[in-house]
Amino acid sequence: MIARTARQFPVIVALVAVLALAPIALAGKGGKPGGGGGGGGGGSISLAPLVYDANGNGLPNWADIVVFNISTTATAAPYVNLQCVQNGAVVLNGWNGYFVGALNATWNFGLQSGAWQGGAATCTAYLDSYSNGRWVKLTSTSFSVGA
Repeated sequence: MIARTARQFPVIVALVAVLALAPIALAGKGGKPGGGGGGGGGGSISLAPLVYDANGNGLPNWADIVVFNISTTATAAPYVNLQCVQNGAVVLNGWNGYFVGALNATWNFGLQSGAWQGGAATCTAYLDSYSNGRWVKLTSTSFSVGA
């Protein structure tokens, strides 16, 4: 029994990696190029009060935790894609399904990553749907993150 489990471990790890990276791989397909607001229409997204505010100033800063208010009739399974840029480089690219039954346990996004070790950044949250084999940007909101 142990030998069988040990042989299955690499397969399980590979499956988990594929499932974790699928939204990132699919994100490049479809949608309108160029970013900015809008896209496919049919929704709204806004930054909600902070989930975690390290310095208590009520504004998003590095290492805080944010969540978004969303609304859409375009899909029953909306996703939020949060992208943050610092000095011209993408330092955060996170995805969360914003519907009951999504794989993520919460809708929270931490404002930090291995590529983002501190400092200010500009972030854009996209409300997306997956339709007919492509990602569609419904709308977006941008905000500044303090150091």
